[in-house]
Amino acid sequence: MSRTSDSLDVLAVGAHPDDVELTVGGTLLLAKSRGLRTGICHCTQGELGTRGTAEIRAAEARAAAEALDVDAVEQLDLGDGRLCVNEPNKKALARVFRRWRPRVVLAPYYRDLHPDHEAAGQLVRQVAFLAGLVHWNPGDEPWRPEGVLYYMSHTAIEPKLIVDISAHFEQKKVAAACYASQFFNAESTERSTFISGEGFWDWWEGRSRYFGHFVGVPHGEAYFVDGPLPMANPFDAFTGFGKYRNS
Repeated sequence: MSRTSDSLDVLAVGAHPDDVELTVGGTLLLAKSRGLRTGICHCTQGELGTRGTAEIRAAEARAAAEALDVDAVEQLDLGDGRLCVNEPNKKALARVFRRWRPRVVLAPYYRDLHPDHEAAGQLVRQVAFLAGLVHWNPGDEPWRPEGVLYYMSHTAIEPKLIVDISAHFEQKKVAAACYASQFFNAESTERSTFISGEGFWDWWEGRSRYFGHFVGVPHGEAYFVDGPLPMANPFDAFTGFGKYRNS
């Protein structure tokens, strides 16, 4: 299980184009600023979206990937509204893991209001283990990520980890806004959705500030982790953070 110069350090998986950018774009930008290689995997084409089309979403996804400066993008076609945990889908995602050999995977939390988000998280949870088995789906060299961080979509979670994305929040918004078909447009004749409402961006930024508040920074992205987080030096982890710092 060796890594190459093309391997990714961080791979963010989303059910639909725009999921990753709206939720963990800041973490991808942070990783990039640290010299790490990053990538995105969209599990579906978003063809059942209320607004826009799969073709429009594909063009928007390319623009968003450029705004996030990611090193790789995988566009799967596992069925918008039909995403599920089955053998073909597990094998498709395993090929992505084995091709890019990410150290860390970001995935939707595996319990969510949207069934596609939930399925994407469950797929990652299973494939992160199965892709490392030599005799499972043989043909590609096995690869198992070092860890999976689960991000919040619709359903609120109690985070185990909050990443400070304050320095990258504005660029995260630039990347997310590339999906113009999905957001407020006073001239649009398409049906409205939650994210196409006039107040969406205020809510979106409010959530970022809400989680940032818990660690004493302007903006944060929240994650859940299965099991305890490994930490070689717990003392420095708190430096510069905290709601009630000494003045």
